[in-house]
Amino acid sequence: MTVQDFLESRFEALQQGKFKAVYQSYHEDSPFLQQFSSCDDYLCFAKQQLSDITIKNWYCSAQRILDDKRVECLLVMELETSDQSMFFYESALLIQDEGQWYYHSAQKLGADDFSGDPATINFSVFDQVEQKIRY
Repeated sequence: MTVQDFLESRFEALQQGKFKAVYQSYHEDSPFLQQFSSCDDYLCFAKQQLSDITIKNWYCSAQRILDDKRVECLLVMELETSDQSMFFYESALLIQDEGQWYYHSAQKLGADDFSGDPATINFSVFDQVEQKIRY
């Protein structure tokens, strides 16, 4: 499976509300799994917090190869809730383990962090953020 195939599969699961598949797409060392140590905990959270969010569109605008098993992907997402539409950006770290790609973590930016044209965002925007918190 390629990085693009992995991302398409993960976003399809998000778009269809298949949160168990999303949970299973995380790397075992991800900060996410420290927060949600069981799939049931995440499924409860997802039902309460994520079911009202629709991914209208997404794409991977760039990749930065870190080594043969790690790649950063610059993701651009247009999200919609019942009352608004907004852009959201991630510099997502993917890790390959035994031939399979997994989502490790991401530095995230919202429309308040980057107000430019979504087509112009690049890794330098993430590199210049003072607090590089990864989720």
